[in-house]
Amino acid sequence: MPLLSAVNQDGNLVLLTRRFSRRELQALKETDKFYCRDCREPLVLKIGTKITPHFAHHSRSQCSAYSEPESEMHLLGKKDLYRWLTGQGLDVSIEHYLPPIQQRADLLVRKYGQLFAIEYQCSPIPPAQLLKRSKGYKSQHIIPVWILGGLPFRKTHQGHYICSEFQLSFLHHARKEDFYLFSYQPFSKRICILSHLIPASTVKFHARYEEKPLTAFHFPFTDIQFHIDQAALSLPDWLEARRKWIEAKLQYGKTFQDPFLRRVYESGHHPLLLPPVIGLPLVKMALCRQHPAEWQFYYWLAVLKNFPQHEWLALDEMMARFSQRIRKNEIQLRESPFIYEKEVRRLMLYEYTQMLIGLGYMKGNGAGKYTVHKKISFPKNREELESMEQNLCLRWPPIR
Repeated sequence: MPLLSAVNQDGNLVLLTRRFSRRELQALKETDKFYCRDCREPLVLKIGTKITPHFAHHSRSQCSAYSEPESEMHLLGKKDLYRWLTGQGLDVSIEHYLPPIQQRADLLVRKYGQLFAIEYQCSPIPPAQLLKRSKGYKSQHIIPVWILGGLPFRKTHQGHYICSEFQLSFLHHARKEDFYLFSYQPFSKRICILSHLIPASTVKFHARYEEKPLTAFHFPFTDIQFHIDQAALSLPDWLEARRKWIEAKLQYGKTFQDPFLRRVYESGHHPLLLPPVIGLPLVKMALCRQHPAEWQFYYWLAVLKNFPQHEWLALDEMMARFSQRIRKNEIQLRESPFIYEKEVRRLMLYEYTQMLIGLGYMKGNGAGKYTVHKKISFPKNREELESMEQNLCLRWPPIR
């Protein structure tokens, strides 16, 4: 298992985070013996030409402190982050093992009397493991800081960014702004920011991408450091993509096995004739795995379709009805240790409700309660749908 730290035969800590010449490393290898800081097994100093110099256990090692292989990206990133932090005058320990929770932090940092555990995560791990590790650090009163390795997306396609579920488990939410992902790319020495994520499908997003040098940031990270201006979104393009998504779902999905398609038909409607206000682009919905047309249809079904006439409901009451769909697994929300899910769910429904108020379908009383002002009508044919879309585009506030 590649390491950047070891102890020598005199018990002194040896760090490979500083810049050694090849001659210096060769001399070190010939004169010193190295041991794991935790299991005390002998280590080998490897100084090949294709990978960052590092220490490694022997093949039959019984050391239990390491559970994941380390890539070249991980070694480089860990070294860069160590230098970046020490350059700020911070007290930093690399590859620090915490026996009470049997976890190793890539970097353990102390600032203002508070400990931070930095995990530079390059290899995919399940969200449950990410949450478990975070909980372990918090049990020791240590704040976990996770940094995604590489790029914050897998690829781009027709102006959209496609992210893996692993990458999306690193979602952050800035309350006054939107969702964002950030990562560190050691080969370019830059922080990569994917911000203002608006889902166009389960893993495809309309977003704004930007890179900044690591030296432009300071620790600890704050949301404002990741702020970038939002890219304009064309509503006609969005509606066209929405139509194509529904067509693809009809073509490749199994109608009576697909909960969404089945529910639409059971409600007496056709998926291709959903009104355009069901499936609106919102900035607070990246935590939801379902396409906007899906979860907004369920919102209509659970809240708006049979809204009590002349009654006013609080947002919490509407959220309770909507949450029944989550309990039925018709709607799934992603897990992230960086997001308070219930709060973001509330913000998502609040934003959609405010959008419907702006379009004249709902109204609020100024005291946190809402009622239906005008029923959402469903088009009877393609011509009516196109007319609704044109009308919506004329009334739509630009997203900036």
